[in-house]
This record gives sequence, C-alpha cells and structure tokens, in this order.
Amino acid sequence: MKKKFKQIRKQTLDLIRPLEIEDMVIQTDAFVSPIKWHLAHTTWFFENFVIIPNQKNYKVFDEKFSYIFNSYYHSLGSFNPSNKRGFLNRPTLREVLSYRKYVEDHVNNLIDKKKDSEFEFVIELGLNHEQQHQELILMDVLNIFFNNPLKPAYQKKKNTPKNARRKNEWIMFDESIHQYGAKVNAFCFDNEIPIGETLIKPFKVTKDFVNNKDWKEFIDDNGYNRTELWLSDGWDYIKKNSINKPMYWLDLKHHFTLNGITDIEDYQPVSHISFYEADAYCRYKNMRLPSEFEIELVLKKKKIKGNFLENKIFEPVIPESNSNNFYGDLWMWTSSNYKAFEGYKPFSGFFSEYNGKFMCNQFVLKGGSCITPRSHLRPSYRNFYYPYNRWQFSGIRLASETE
Repeated sequence: MKKKFKQIRKQTLDLIRPLEIEDMVIQTDAFVSPIKWHLAHTTWFFENFVIIPNQKNYKVFDEKFSYIFNSYYHSLGSFNPSNKRGFLNRPTLREVLSYRKYVEDHVNNLIDKKKDSEFEFVIELGLNHEQQHQELILMDVLNIFFNNPLKPAYQKKKNTPKNARRKNEWIMFDESIHQYGAKVNAFCFDNEIPIGETLIKPFKVTKDFVNNKDWKEFIDDNGYNRTELWLSDGWDYIKKNSINKPMYWLDLKHHFTLNGITDIEDYQPVSHISFYEADAYCRYKNMRLPSEFEIELVLKKKKIKGNFLENKIFEPVIPESNSNNFYGDLWMWTSSNYKAFEGYKPFSGFFSEYNGKFMCNQFVLKGGSCITPRSHLRPSYRNFYYPYNRWQFSGIRLASETE
C-alpha cells in the first residue's frame, strides 16, 4: 500500500512538471478548477478522511484549508464556492506543495502502523480519488491553455500510428442475460454495486469511434442546424451557446489539443462531444448510442489495454488496422441515465456524499480515455457527466439492434 500511495501521489506531481506557476492559478470557467486547487484538494481528502480519524493529537497543516479545499462535502461544513476557486492567489503553490509533503509523511506513518481493512479501504478510496483528479488536471490544463490567445502546448506532440483502419466494422452480440456491476473482492465505488442481472437483446456496436471525417460530413450536411436531429434541450443549448463544431476545433482543419494546435486528422476519433451532439449524430445515422450494460458486456470480453494516461500521448489515436481495443482513447457516451442499481446503498459516513447525490440528470460513460490511468479502470466503472458537458475526453461508438 505504501508503494502504491507513493507512486500515485508522484504521478500527480509528474503531470505538473511542464507547467509554470502562472498556469496553475487560473480558472477559465465554472467547471474548471485551478491546478493548484487540485493539488491541495486531493491532499485535503487524505488529511480529513485518513489522518484526522486515525491519529490522536494530529495538528492540521492549516485550519483555513478545510474551507477552501473542501469540494462538496456538506457534512464537513461550509466551503468556498466552486466558481470562486480562481480567486485563491493564496496560499501559494509553495505552501500547497509543503502541505502535500506534510500530509504524505503522516499518511506513510499511519500505513506502517495500521493494517485493518477499513483503514486500507479509505486509503484505496483516496488513491482512486487522486487518479480522478489526475484526469481532471489534464482536462483543465487543456481548457486553460485553449483560452489563452497564444494557444501554448502542454507538451510536444508524439508520433502516433498512421496504419489506420479506414472502415468501421460492426461487432455482433446475441441475446444474453448480462450480469452487471463489480465483484466486491476488489476495490470499486458504491455506484458499481450491487451486482444484478438484465436481459440484453441482440445488438451490434461499432469496433471504432466515430472519427473526424465522419464529423466533418455531419457538419457539411448541416447537422447542427437540422432540428429533427436534436433533443429539445440539446437544440436550445447549442443555439444559446452558438455551438457548431466540437469544443476544441478552431475550424474544419485545425483543433487544439494538449499537444498544441494540430491538424485535424480524418481517421482520429472525434472528441470533446456532448451527449446532445452524440445523440444527434446517432439519429443522423439512423443508429443509437449503446446502453451502459451493452458496453459493459463488451468490456468484460476485452483486455484493459489501449491509449491511457501512461502512454503520455494525451489525445485519441487513429486505430491501427489490427487494433482490438475497447478501452482508452475516449470515454464512450451511453444512452443510460446515471442512476442507482437496484438495492444500491451508498458508502457510510462522509463518503455517502461521494457518488449517490449526483444521480440526477446525468449520463453514464464507459471505458476510460487517453488521460485516464490504466489501473483506475474496470468493466463496471461508471463515469458520469451532464448532457451538455464537453470538456471531458468523450466520444461516440454507434449501436443498433441486429436484424
């Protein structure tokens, strides 16, 4: 556990190495958090949920941090509004990094002393929470750099495979009883349990994501202006916000990535798509989005391999001709509302606020992305976003009933 704690905490610091102090204090939108805040919040989590309940006479690093680095835990008191995190010019980055070191030292001491399963579960939860914020850090860096008129690059673009599979094929599945959810002999979040069963009718799903070439055709065919393709809420949202292309496309030839401004490659998966856009495109193709249970069924048959955070490419890659990956690159939108499984019980205590209270008006995404740590994933993992969200690394696989 100590080795894992050190490795995951170090991975967070590795992500900020290309950044300057000025990069880490900006908040470009209400859904974005300053990178400095992520560094402190993940540390606050360990201080409040690991150290304070388990170490007598612990002296907190700074009592004021509880207000400014709590995210949404009402049971722990009031907190700074999320859209005001960019006002935190103090504490300094140096103080935040000292805070991380201070808390890590105390956690390591506790790991040496405590061996009970409840303590180890909270450590594991904290590490999975940290990995979620590693992904959020890169999502937010992308948005921060995109909003800079200089459009700086987070890193230099790496060479990616060009032996592209140019024809998207179907994978066919027969009718089956699918057992969904996570086995409890390993860590999982409370929204992945309990295990249940559901009937899945015969269906097919595309082997690859919808790509940029496909999306250009949708745009050229006036897809963003055809009311018959859009949900009412989606139509209102794209018109109110003047949306007529994916979030980080600059025009039809260039888009902005963590590798800077790059050419839009036809066979690269189209990314930063909202549920509204995904649903409209499926209707345009006379297809539909897969359900979360359909995708989970596919994921259970696949190895967890692909393009993840550890690859350090930080954008989806063109599928190679022999690729059989279903994990990584982009989170797959599903048609499934984010809701509790039958028999759901939230984690106890403070952790009851972790997932359950967000089960309203959001949709499930599956499979991980190019900025998700590989060890964070499993077939049952349920990510979730509002239908209008686009700053996450999300994409589309088409599905349909079989004839």
